[in-house]
Amino acid sequence: MKKSVLIRILALVLSLIFVCQIFASCANANGNENGNDETSNESAITSLLGELIEQGATCKIVYKNGENGHIEGETEQNVKKGEFSSEVKAVADDGYLFVGWSDGKMLNPRKDLAQDSDIEVTPVFKKLGTDFEITYRLIRNGEVVDEVTKKEKVGRKIVYIAVEADFAYQLRWSDGQSVLTRSDGALYDGQVMVGEYIPKFMGAPAICINTEDGLGIESRTEYKSCTVSVYNAEEDQCFKNLGARIRGRGNSSWDAYPKKGFKLKFDEKVSMLGSSNKDKDWVFISNHGDKSFVRNMIGYEMSERMSGLEFTMKHEYIDVYLNGSYYGFFMMCDSVEAGNGRVDIDKSYNSDPAQMGYMIEIGETDPGELGVDYFRAARDNNFAYCVKLPDTDDPEYDPNVHLVYIENYIDQCLAALSEENWTKICELIDIDSFIDYYIIQEMFMNKDAFWRSIMFYKKPGGKLYAGPIWDLDQGAGNIADMIGKNQYETTPDADINYEYSQYKKAAGSLWVAGINTWYRRLLRNSEFKAMLRSRLIEFEPILNEVLELASTDRSDKDSYYAIYGDAMNRNFERWDIMGQKIWPNTPAINEIMTVKGQIDYMREWLLKRYDVICDHYGIAK
Repeated sequence: MKKSVLIRILALVLSLIFVCQIFASCANANGNENGNDETSNESAITSLLGELIEQGATCKIVYKNGENGHIEGETEQNVKKGEFSSEVKAVADDGYLFVGWSDGKMLNPRKDLAQDSDIEVTPVFKKLGTDFEITYRLIRNGEVVDEVTKKEKVGRKIVYIAVEADFAYQLRWSDGQSVLTRSDGALYDGQVMVGEYIPKFMGAPAICINTEDGLGIESRTEYKSCTVSVYNAEEDQCFKNLGARIRGRGNSSWDAYPKKGFKLKFDEKVSMLGSSNKDKDWVFISNHGDKSFVRNMIGYEMSERMSGLEFTMKHEYIDVYLNGSYYGFFMMCDSVEAGNGRVDIDKSYNSDPAQMGYMIEIGETDPGELGVDYFRAARDNNFAYCVKLPDTDDPEYDPNVHLVYIENYIDQCLAALSEENWTKICELIDIDSFIDYYIIQEMFMNKDAFWRSIMFYKKPGGKLYAGPIWDLDQGAGNIADMIGKNQYETTPDADINYEYSQYKKAAGSLWVAGINTWYRRLLRNSEFKAMLRSRLIEFEPILNEVLELASTDRSDKDSYYAIYGDAMNRNFERWDIMGQKIWPNTPAINEIMTVKGQIDYMREWLLKRYDVICDHYGIAK
């Protein structure tokens, strides 16, 4: 900095100090309680001085002469921050060629913006006619898929064309470029350019799974080893290359869909996407037959807000990348099981071995010949009931104790329902959970309700509870074949008139109230109906709040579509099924060509369904 400039700055600073001292004296004379605060004055002066110094700060820029050439212009410059240096030019000696600067820049002549740090660069000159070489290495899914060394004469370019990435991936080179076709000169002589295919993140967390055999999900019974990484989430939710095993999952969806749901079993317990619990088992739902992607999510959000249901599945959207290829948009859930952070059932017992925690799946796909984990309920159309807890692999499990006990307990419940013994019913089952569970199942007109994927649980020595809610994708208008009647177009007010074996029940537009033995009998009790009506009135604000999450107006920043719409839409680039007949879609759903339209359809369907149910139970709207 010139001496005259420094003198002017120093004079200005001294003047300011003098002015501040005068103001301080005036403040003392007037009795200002802060008038003696010399620290404050000194701080203001120091800050101002710092700003003045910063305004006059410079950056040193050095252009060093390289071998086989020289620089025209000022080689050492002190430039004020925020300003440009004067221009310099690299000039090659005879027989040589300027190929770039040591910092990778190619402009010649060049000038540089002075910022926070000094700059020192050297021009690079190469002899004309000599060879140079560059190695290109492509990495996909952790493995080298191409490596080639190319040679060319100085003065010409090496061209390398990479294989185009999966549409959900991007190519990122070690020098920061993301192009498929590279054109590189002799500046990079001897260098190895590494290109890696990395996922394109679309707003959702991403999970990358690499199986040990490099193949996909082939079995829903046999696990295969894999490594798992999570990206694009909060920093403490991400991890890399954890050991796990993977297998397929699903009942009818396993055979019907090419996009397979799956289950991961980690080697060690892990927290997934901010879950409060750590566990080995996590489930990933494909939602391939639900083109809105939101039916299960909406049902779980309802469950979370309903006090009668003690537990709701962890539910988060996630993009899945499998063996280096994009696999689709999924929903990650807890595995339906007992444990800390999941269904809170104490597995221990006191003196009676039978008095432990139980979890039962009602109406699971009929196993034919029953094993040690099934029984048939004679009072419920002889349906098969599966014991999920206690684990039949547990050495302490004794079917002559545990299977017999829970079968007898279920029979007592069904007998009390048949006899309409309200006092006994209240002693055996938790009424609040049964009411909230019914509302959600009836709201969705869920085909699977009491056919499969229906859970009850019992605490040690306690009552029978309904829940947790699970598997609602075949609901809210997304089912073309209601059992018994082949009801092709399921509208919110469809007249189902359910028929099954010896029962013939005209339930109007109600589904669960007609199809299920438990609720058909519960609804004969005036006490249950009165409690249900009150709860349906309380449910309206819950419904409205939850359906805000299904808004497709992107200005609503908290809605699923605002957050995940891009990821949802990309799924249908991978799985091109919009407008196609995918089981169990109805004609109305098949005609909708966008995710937005699918969500809007589901949202309106549930609003109308609530009005239908209220009308049936005599609730004025």
